[in-house]
Order: sequence, then structure tokens, then C-alpha cells
Amino acid sequence: MSQDSWKRRTLTSLKPAPSVSSGTYSTYEPLIDQPDPYESKTPRVLTRALRSLSNSSIDSINASSPRRSGSMRRLQKTQSGSSSMIERFHRRVSRDIPSTMSLPDMDSPAAPLDQPFSSMDLVHWGHLKTDASILKPRSEYLVLTDQCLVKFGSAEAARSVFPQLSQPDGQPRRTTSQVASSAKSAVGEIRFEIPLRSVVAVFNEEGASPRFGIEIWWFSQLPRLAYRRAHLFFSLPKERDDWLASIYRTCRAKLRRAPVSSAVPENLRIRIDHIVANNESQFSNETPQTLIFPVAKRVVGTSHKPNAAEEAQHTADGSSFYFVVGPCMCYLVEVLKAEYGTPAGDLRVKYSHFGTVTLTRFRASVASCEQRFVMSFRSPFGRETRLDLASIHYRRVIEAMTRVDRILKPMWPQHFQQIVFDIKGLPPPLQLTSGNDLGGVERSLEAYCAAFHVDMPRWTVDWHASSQPAFRLLPLEDAQYSPLQLMAVFRALRYNSFFKAISFRDVDLSPLAGRKDYSPFGEGVVCASLNGCEISEDHCDDLLQSPVLTQEFHALAFASESIRSIDLANCLGLVNKRPSQMRMSTDISHLRRTSSEILRSILMLARAGLCMCHSINMSGNPLSPADIDDLANILVLDHVSFRKLELSGCSLGDADLSKLWAGIPGQAHSLQTIDTSGNHGIVKCDLLRRGLDQLRDIRKLNISGNTRLDTGNPLVDEATINGWTLTELDLSGIALNDATVDVLASYLQTAKSQHLRLIRLNKCGLTSRQIAKLFRTMGQSRRMTVHINANPLDEGIDDLCGALACGYGPWSLFIQMVEFAHESSYIKLWKALTVNKTIECLSLAGSSTPDEASSTACQAVADFFVNNDTVRFLDISGYDAKLDEGRLGKEFSKALRGMRCNSKIEHLRVRSQMLNINVGDLAEAISGNKKLHTLDCEDNDFNLSNYRHLIKHLGDNSTIRYFSIFSPQELERSVRRSVTTLGSATPTRRASIVSRFRYHDKLLNGNEKALAQQLQHEWDAAAAELELILERNRRLYEEARTPDDDIGSQSSGPGSAPGEDEGTFSESFGGLAYREYESRRKSPSTPSTPRRNRSVAGSSASATDLQSLTVRLRLDGKLMRSGSVISSEASTSPTSACASGSVSPAVHTPSDGLSPKERMVPPIPEAPVDYSNDDGYYTCTEDPHGESGLQIKTTRGQIYDAVSRIEEEDDTVCAT
Repeated sequence: MSQDSWKRRTLTSLKPAPSVSSGTYSTYEPLIDQPDPYESKTPRVLTRALRSLSNSSIDSINASSPRRSGSMRRLQKTQSGSSSMIERFHRRVSRDIPSTMSLPDMDSPAAPLDQPFSSMDLVHWGHLKTDASILKPRSEYLVLTDQCLVKFGSAEAARSVFPQLSQPDGQPRRTTSQVASSAKSAVGEIRFEIPLRSVVAVFNEEGASPRFGIEIWWFSQLPRLAYRRAHLFFSLPKERDDWLASIYRTCRAKLRRAPVSSAVPENLRIRIDHIVANNESQFSNETPQTLIFPVAKRVVGTSHKPNAAEEAQHTADGSSFYFVVGPCMCYLVEVLKAEYGTPAGDLRVKYSHFGTVTLTRFRASVASCEQRFVMSFRSPFGRETRLDLASIHYRRVIEAMTRVDRILKPMWPQHFQQIVFDIKGLPPPLQLTSGNDLGGVERSLEAYCAAFHVDMPRWTVDWHASSQPAFRLLPLEDAQYSPLQLMAVFRALRYNSFFKAISFRDVDLSPLAGRKDYSPFGEGVVCASLNGCEISEDHCDDLLQSPVLTQEFHALAFASESIRSIDLANCLGLVNKRPSQMRMSTDISHLRRTSSEILRSILMLARAGLCMCHSINMSGNPLSPADIDDLANILVLDHVSFRKLELSGCSLGDADLSKLWAGIPGQAHSLQTIDTSGNHGIVKCDLLRRGLDQLRDIRKLNISGNTRLDTGNPLVDEATINGWTLTELDLSGIALNDATVDVLASYLQTAKSQHLRLIRLNKCGLTSRQIAKLFRTMGQSRRMTVHINANPLDEGIDDLCGALACGYGPWSLFIQMVEFAHESSYIKLWKALTVNKTIECLSLAGSSTPDEASSTACQAVADFFVNNDTVRFLDISGYDAKLDEGRLGKEFSKALRGMRCNSKIEHLRVRSQMLNINVGDLAEAISGNKKLHTLDCEDNDFNLSNYRHLIKHLGDNSTIRYFSIFSPQELERSVRRSVTTLGSATPTRRASIVSRFRYHDKLLNGNEKALAQQLQHEWDAAAAELELILERNRRLYEEARTPDDDIGSQSSGPGSAPGEDEGTFSESFGGLAYREYESRRKSPSTPSTPRRNRSVAGSSASATDLQSLTVRLRLDGKLMRSGSVISSEASTSPTSACASGSVSPAVHTPSDGLSPKERMVPPIPEAPVDYSNDDGYYTCTEDPHGESGLQIKTTRGQIYDAVSRIEEEDDTVCAT
């Protein structure tokens, strides 16, 4: 359609009425249009123009058209004086429409009618209530047709426009002259004309005074982008209801016959899409899909009826409103007066946005003709926001909101949706959603984060926990989650029956401590579970007054009835604080109150028999005596069955620990895991022994430091322990007597002990003779990891060396933090390990001689490197602290020369051994060795020269794929030290003592600044060269890799799964070894094919590649280190994950004292991850937080993989 034709069609006054065969009387089509709102203040101009137009048209008809009975007269425009006014109308429309404007479709709501009144079917007509406020009141008249709604100033004017309303049969018919005469007066009597396709909403008027009216909103006519509205008042409520029903039904019928192509112009849709994308793009990678509905914003409680002036102002153009349903949020958009041709960026728009999941009430009715609906939104800790809207599309709004609510909360019960959506006359919907992996938790979490205006938290799914799948919220580095982020996680998990375990390990929940949320509808409290089970009224009333932590953990444990395990280890952030902060700022009483808010809800459900959760881990959180009393009383109840209780490091005293162990026998037939280690309380040996003697199904027992044994009796009776099927045993910190050692030795010979995979006997006062007894009862090459750290091994060292030399003992042995009183004992141990043929994973970190190692001791270590052909994982790191150290001395580096001939060790860790003094020994070992895969030599005080020297010799090695020289903190210190030394080498004046420690505040000027920048670039270039060499080695390994090298294809011992030993050693050893294992496990071998990557000439890195990589690093403007330079920046995650997309900050490389499972950090696909802790040196493994809880295994499951039905966990023993 051309612009000219479109302009003509926008003026209905120029459309002649078509000839219609009547046979009885002639009809008249008025040549008028709606009043121009911009000219409403000067109506006389328009009236005069229309009057002249009408007069000239009528005169032309009378003058030129002969009368013929039985035919209808057609009005035609003649060349009269009034044509100038029409031409002015044309020019005005042309001026108002930009030349570049994209013309909307003529079936849009704002398009004018192209059908004459005479051809319309009348639906309803009648008088309006007389306005008594004017001087000469007249009863206005309203006519509803199948196309429009027209309001007249009088009934006579309506009959003039609509001949169908003429005198009834039997009365004389009006002549053509009478029709023409009455048309003159009808021109100015039309108050407004509303095309039905332009109607936005029609509803009962909601004023405060008693009156009977309806309010109607409609689109302004093209080209204006605006709304108009009017009030219609009637004498009786029945008249109002009849009119409302008639308008509603006629509008629906009109939309069914001729659906509107689009109620939203293109420029506004572009602007709305931009608004939605800005608010929700961070929560979804896809383009947001929106639903846009024109709505009327209702004003409730108007105190007076609008007068004539106010009514005229209402019918003028005003702001338009749109309700938008986005992927996660809803928007109420107000568009100030504009035009269809206004560019999207120039539209004046105001909007409010609300989280869809924060919808607390949606009230509407489909049983009546009401188009009104009320929505209430409320975020936690906020006020309620109410939207009073109306729309002719209100049924579609209801459908859209119920559907998106179900999509965002797919696991919430149907009856809860019916509570939120109070829709009268609507049967309960059955909204079924598809494609909701993980119970829709990802979609729900995105919606809640968008609603609360917070970033997405980091989380993962563990598919190999004892109760799987398990949802795990991952902690942030050096930061806390905000209260609303935590609330988003809790609400997203509510009613989710997909997960069977929840983990908040190491996530600080204290931001929610003590906070209450008084919601008007009580939506914070779950009173009925997914299966319809309800709590008592007293229980519900108590929860209504409880803090949000109590309410949310009650919802997690009760709502879905699927949660079997909750891991809350260190959920108050206490372990992450520095010792100085703990002494100065930690309020134990406050932490105990917070722990009570968490634990109290679970204990209340357990007491009522409504808790399906049977495993609780509260390790690292101080517990109050009241909670311990409550827990002890619950443990003796017959209907309560706990499988796992982990209360390590909970600040339990003697009385608390004794009460707990007094109640544990009540769970003798169900308890499988008990961990009460790390508490300062001591339990009497008799009480602890009675509790242990009654346990029947225990599998993991950790009572480190809980008691003191007497001299004669064992810790546990032999008959009792022989009935256990233990997988892990930790008796660290308890001085074991001979009777207990004899009982353990006897148990190790039974068939039940074959499932034992980990035993910790750290600081137990065991001599080498006692340990040798245990090793001999184990047999040769027992598939077990044994920790005997910090025991006095000088006594009976010959017995221990004899057992090791014969191959007795475990295949993974940790002898850390042992300070030998005699160097001869240390040498004997190394000689026994040299000839041992069963140990594959060995750690002597922190073990040393009384003084610096002699040449004899160093030679013993060198002989081990040359002659031992069994050990594949070796840690011979030193220990360095402020008040103590355990290093072998300056001459130890000579022992590393033996590594040049070693063909078995694949993973070597040598930290804190002063290797910087004779760095050439380590460099020669690197260049000569052809077997090492990973090498960790952090904390050896290397400088830039040492750094370059090691990298140079690493270029001769083609097998080392992971090499860590510096930890993050150490690298920062080294760079700072080198620049500081440079700045102090040529001082311009004497510096004060304080200024020497202000590196960051000291400004280097002139040549010093340039030299410092050059030195910084040299560090960057060295890091780039190291990364290039390691990347080359990884590529060479992948090209030469065969299917036999895969993890699952490697040979294992009898009775083990393929690759089980490799995973066991890597997890126990930790660090780079575990990272290398994960990279091989996640990337199965492929046939060797040429790769179009950087060329490698021999074993040297390409100089061009090095130069380009160095330049790329320098352009970044800050010190950049590759993942290979610092071992803490590990590779891909061991579990499937969904996170916000940011790479976690690197922290210190882990020591071997902690399992890599405990050090797992946020799994982000194809991004570096960290398996580290904060310890900078080796410590004894009796740390209560070192092995607490059921550890997360490290098999990755894709988040979008199809998941089959989850079976209930059985009671079979799972070998680890």
C-alpha cells in the first residue's frame, strides 16, 4: 500500500458509503472522524471545518443527484470551498508522518475503520445516565455494533448516523431531505468512536462513590502510539452488567473473526526486546523470548466522578501500557505519547520489572466478563508490590503466567500453584513440562537470580556420592554469597525431588543468620510436602516465627521427601578464617546460634517422624549444648534411623561429647558412618567402648582424639570389630596400647577387613615394632592406604625395615612429619624402601634427620632413585615453619642426580628442600629423566635466573606435562623481591625503614621504572616459554597415545576395576598427579593423526611461537601466568557443573595431607580449576577437617545428559 492511499484511509471522513440496496428508505453515512486530540482545546476550528464539509457535500448531493425511489443515495465530494480544509487535513497528516516511517498493517489495533456505519450490525444500544452537573442535562446515547462502539450526545444523533435505529414499523419513513437535515446536527454529536479491534480493556469502574459505570481503554488512531480511555455510567447496575457483557462478547467475536496481526508496533517491540535482553541475557545464552500484552493500568478508589472537562482529557491521547512476560521476569512498560514512526531508541519508556518466581498471588476470574486481574510480587526481605491491570487478552495472560510459573518451578506441587493462582471459574490446570533435566533446577535458579537481581552462584552435580545425584553449591574464593543469592538456591531446590543429597560444604551461610522474613501469605513456610504430608499447626506456627535459615532447611528436608543426605560441613566460614581473625573476631556463641537455626529444623522433623534425611554432616560448625541434648534424645527414639553422623570440629566439650556417645547406641542397627573427631572434649574410655560394642553396621569410623585409653583394655573388643565391614578407620590422636594393636592386627587377618581401604594412625604413639606387626598381618601388597604420620619410629626400626623389605604392608604409604632421633634409622628406612617391590605411592614429606642430611643419607636417597623400580608417586618434600623445620639440608639436591637413571617414578614432589642453592642438580635431573609426568618443586626460593635455568633444561625433556615451580603467593613474592632489589640497588637518597616495606606505594622514576618494567616482562616471557614447552609435551603425548594408555585399560591388581589403582593413588597423592589423571580420564585416546598446530622442531620450542606468546602476555598489562606455571590452576573439573561462567581464582597448591576430593573447586567446562587448599606447608593429618564427611568422587556427568530413574541406595558395601 502506498503512503498516499494509507493517508486517505486514515481519514474515515473521506470514505463514501457504498450503495446498499434497501427498497424502503435511504441511509446516510456521516463524513466525520474522531476529534484530533492535539486540537481538543480549540474545537470550534474542527467543528467549523466539518460543518462546511458536510454542508458542501449535502448541497452537491441535492444539486446533482436525481431522486429515485428504492435506491440509496451516495454522498460525493464536490469542488466547493470546503476542499481547502480537506487539503489542509491531508497536509497535516503528511507532516505528522515521517517519510521513512514503516507503515503498520491496516489490521493493526490502531488502524481506522474502513467500513461504513450503514453496513454494520447493531448489537446493543441505549441511553447513558444523565449528567446532572451540567446546566441543560441531556441523556447521552451509546451504540454497540459488530465493528465499533460509538457514543452520541443524543439519541437523535445516533438515529441519524445509524438508520437502523429509525422509527419502528408503522410510522412514516423519513425522506432523503430529512435525513440530510438531521445529518448536519449529528456531525458534532459524536463524542467518540472506538473500533472493537482497538479495545485494550473494558471493566467495571472502580470509584469509591456508589455508581454504576464501566471504564474502557483503546488504542489511539494511527499514526499515534498512545491510549485513550473513557467512563460510561448507567442508571442501574443491571444496565451496566448487560453492557459490559455485550462489549466483552462482541470484542471476543470480533477478534475470532479477524485476529489482529500484532498489537505491538515494531519499534516498541524492538525497545522491549532490548529491555528484556539487558535484564536477563546474563542468565541465558539464548535470545530471550517474550510475550507482550497491551494492558490498562487501573486506578482503584477514585473518590469522585469525572466531570466533562476531565472526561475530555481522558479521551485525549495518553500513555500506553504493556505487560511483558520474559523468560525469568515480568515487566510493566509505560510508553509516553509517541508515534509509530518514532525510532525505537527515541521512545520515552518507563518500566518496572518483577521476578516471575516472586509472584505470591494472581487473582482473576474467567467465570464473568471481568477483564481485571491483580498480581502481587514480593522478594525475600522486601515489601509487596501490587499490580492492578486489565486487558482484553487477560485469558492469555493467565495462560502465559501459569505456564511460565510451571516451567520455572517444575517440581513444585500442583496444589501450591493453585494457591498462588486464584482464578475463579478455571479448573485446576495440568501443566506438564518437558526437558527439565535435574528437576529443572538450572532453569529455576536462573529465574530466581533474575528475580532477586543477583549473579548466578556456582554449583555442580555429583553423580557418585553415596546418595546420588547430589547438588553441591560451590564456595566463592575470598567472598561470600549474598543473602538473596542463598535464598535463590534454597527456593530453586524447594520441592525438587530429583536430587537425593544437598551439599553446602565450605559455603558460608552466615549472611542469612538471624534474619527473618515476615511474608503476608506465609510462602516462606512449607506446611505440606510434595506427596501431601502435612505438619502440625503448632509446628507451622513455630516455623512462622523462625529465622529464614530454619524455614529454608525445613523446606529442603521436608518438601520434596527425596533428600537423604545434607552436607553442611564448615557452612559458617569458620575454617576459612585466619588464626588471628579467629582469636580476635570469632564469636562462638553467635556461631552456635546460627548452627542451631540450621540443625533445629531437621531435628524437629526427625522427632515428628517426617524426615527422610538419614545423613547429616555438621563438621566445622560449633554446636550448642541445647542442640546436642536434643540430638541425643532423638537418637534413642525407635522411629528415628540415622545412617551417617559427622560432627567433627564442632567445639564439643566433655559433657557434650559424652551425651552424644550415650545416645549413639540407640542407632546401633542403622549407623554406618560416625565422625566425632577434632573436638576438644574427651569421652571416658568405658563410655566410648560401650557405644562401640553395640554398633553393628559401622563402615566409617573416625574418633580421632576422642578418648584416652587405659593400659590394659583395648579400645574395642575383638568380637565386636570382627563383625564390622569397615572401609575407613581413623584412630589418630589416641595413644594405642598393645591390646588395641593386637585387636587391629587380628582384624586385618579376617575376611571382613578386605573392604578396608584407608586407615589413619597418626600421632598414636606407635613404634616401628607395632607398625611392623600390623604390616605383616596385612600381607604383601595390601590394597590399602595407610597413614602413620608423626609416630616415634626409631624404636624397632629394624622390624619395620624387615617387613617393608619383604613386601609386607600397603601399596600406598604415608610416613610424614617424622623427625628421626637417629640418622641411621632414616638411612635404614630408605634402604628398605629401595628393595621393596610392593609400594607404589610413597610420601615422606616433612620427615628428616636431626641435623642436615649427611652424604651417607643423601647417597641412600640417590640409590633409591637408581634402584627402586616400583614407586610411581613420590613425595620427599621438606617442612618449613617459623619455629620448626624438617629439611634435609643443602647437600640433598645431589641425591636428585639419581633421577636421571630412574625409569619408574611418574610423579615427583620436592618442596621446601632448598633446591635453589644447587639448582643445577635439579636441572640435570630434569633434562636426563625420560619418565616423569609431573614435577612439583614449589617453595624452594627460586629467583629469575633459577627460573630460566630450569626452563632451559626442561626443553630437553619431552615427558613432563605438568611442572610447578612457584605457588601463586610465592611467584608474587619473587617478582616483588626482584623489583624491590632493583629499586634499592641505586637509591637516590637514604630511604627510611618504613618506606622499605612500602613496595606498592613506592614510585620508581626514570630509568628505575623502565628497568622494573623490563624485569616484569622477563618474568612474563619465562612463563610463556614454560607454557609453550609443556604444551608441546602434551601434544607429543597425545599423538603417541594408544587405547592401551587409557585409564580404563590400564592393568590393575586382582579384584579391582580397571584403572582403580591409578585413581586411588592420584587422589591420595593429590596436586599435579591428580590433575594429570583427570586430564587423561576425560580425554580418551584417538588414533594418532597429524595436527595443524604449532610446529615442533626436535625437542626445542619454536622461537616464533615463543615470541608471539610473550607479546600476547605483555599486551595484557599485568602479570599473566599459565596453568602450568602454578599447579593450583588445574584443568577441567571432576564433576558436571553449571556455573556463572567465571574462572575461579587460583589458590595454593594442595599438600598431600588432604584428598583432592576435599579440594574440588567449581567445575567449569573447558576452564582451569583448582584442587588446592590454603596450607603452605605439610602438617599432620589429624586435622579434624582434613577427611571429614563422605568425599565426593570425581566422575563427571554432563548436566544435560538423559538421566534414568534413580534407585534407592542399598546397604551393600562399596569399595572405595
